Amino acid sequence: MRLLALASVMLSAATPATAQPTPLTEAHRTDLRCAAAFAIVALEQSDGDALEGWPPLAVRGKRFFADTGERVMKEAGISRDAVRDAIAGEVRSLQTAADPDAALTALARPCLARLDASVPPLKVPDLKQCAAIMALAVDEVHAREGMSAAAKDLKTLASVLASREREALVAAGRSGDEADRTLAEAREAMAAEAADGAGGVDKYDIAHCYDLAKPNEKSHY
Repeated sequence: MRLLALASVMLSAATPATAQPTPLTEAHRTDLRCAAAFAIVALEQSDGDALEGWPPLAVRGKRFFADTGERVMKEAGISRDAVRDAIAGEVRSLQTAADPDAALTALARPCLARLDASVPPLKVPDLKQCAAIMALAVDEVHAREGMSAAAKDLKTLASVLASREREALVAAGRSGDEADRTLAEAREAMAAEAADGAGGVDKYDIAHCYDLAKPNEKSHY
């Protein structure tokens, strides 16, 4: 049920076509099968299960899912409900296979090739970019929720990342003012990316930022 609900949400932004329905091509079915696989894997990953052979799919998998649904609706002239039902059928087929894990694994290479062709791989941000990403996240969550627990957690992460980047810059011979200016410029650049409609922070592997903010050994941070 969670997967079917996820399918409905992912397709909610797509625009239904009004043309008369036409049969799905094999390419359409393959794309929908990959979309179903991405939904399953992303759901497993959200529950903390790392499936071998699959990268994080929370962002790119969702983009592929939504874009594929919209494209198939337009090209095949079918409704949102028809696409949702087709994906739901693929989900059921994968989950009821004799070996569901093997069925998913078999799709990893061909489906990830389709993913790379349609949704560029996430960029790996450096330390200053991560500090900028988290600072912008603080502003966004604070504007929506006030200084909530989530905003406080993000603020802590942003502070840790900025502090580590500043220390690295100073250790490399920059002055404190130069380090602060570098951090400010990184934040301005990231804000400009977010504003230009070209993907913004969604282009970056934000999970890497959490890795960079992990506590150092033998210390709290």
